[in-house]
Amino acid sequence: MEVEFRVNSDHLGWDDPAIEPAIQEYTSPLWPFGRREKAQAVLEEKQKELLEKHGIEEDSSLGVTVLKVDGVETEEEAWEVIKSFQEDIDKLYREEFGLDEPLEVAIRERARA
Repeated sequence: MEVEFRVNSDHLGWDDPAIEPAIQEYTSPLWPFGRREKAQAVLEEKQKELLEKHGIEEDSSLGVTVLKVDGVETEEEAWEVIKSFQEDIDKLYREEFGLDEPLEVAIRERARA
């Protein structure tokens, strides 16, 4: 079974709440060119590592981000995977950026594999 979750917060997108702190953390103000792009790339890599850790596939189009949990037998199992991912990404944002911006998701649609 595959369960899709729509990301209702700005996480995992261009306006991610961690982008400004990431610019400060991962780039130097002495070299102002391409700071956002560099910070975005590092942040996306860290997010990708967490997605892979939890076996979640991300799909973004037209400003909508969908997280797909596949290989579960019930919706409750999919929620467990998503909750674990939420905890890890919230921990990353708190520890690395000092942000308390929780990831908000809701079930988007159900599809059986």
